[in-house]
Amino acid sequence: MNAQTALKPAKAAPKQVLDAAASCFMEKGYAGTSLDDVARHMGATKGRIYHYFSSKSELLHAVRKRAMEINFAAITPAFDSEEGPVEKLRAMARAHALNMMREQAYQQALFDRLNLHITGGNRADRDVWREEFMSDRRAFEDMFRAVLAEGQASGAFKIRTLSYALHAVITMLNSTISWYRPRADEPENTQAQIADELVNMTLGALGVNT
Repeated sequence: MNAQTALKPAKAAPKQVLDAAASCFMEKGYAGTSLDDVARHMGATKGRIYHYFSSKSELLHAVRKRAMEINFAAITPAFDSEEGPVEKLRAMARAHALNMMREQAYQQALFDRLNLHITGGNRADRDVWREEFMSDRRAFEDMFRAVLAEGQASGAFKIRTLSYALHAVITMLNSTISWYRPRADEPENTQAQIADELVNMTLGALGVNT
């Protein structure tokens, strides 16, 4: 059996299961989370999780897949718009920056153990999961790459090396995962203000007057 056929057919897990797992992974980390923790978080038995997933590593992969689906959904409307590269990047960057804060539990799952050296499961499963994750991440970055390349070609962005600019932009927009934690008493528009600041810094770094 090769790596492409090693995985059993997956059942579509309810959002409740994935939400609970994402929250637990964020609070305790992958290593510190057990399936019992996830079950307690959603007020169910561990059997409910095993109905969909055979291991914690398989559950983490599903959470990561869901995180990437959320990320694509956030930026695709702006990417598909008829706007020029500056306004298109502005909208994509703002959507992604907001998404990083609003969906923090799912986003943390993408950063925790990012090297994908997941314990549990068999080697074929892990190889497939790793390739799926890397493919999704490349496709997501390629959407930003295409807009940056368009702006570079038109002169809208002052870019010398496209790959450097791409990674700088993604890193800046992802940065809130490291330092932002929502507070109960923060103003309602805090996340919007942070996103706007990050967008302005991103565009400014590309030579756009904001």
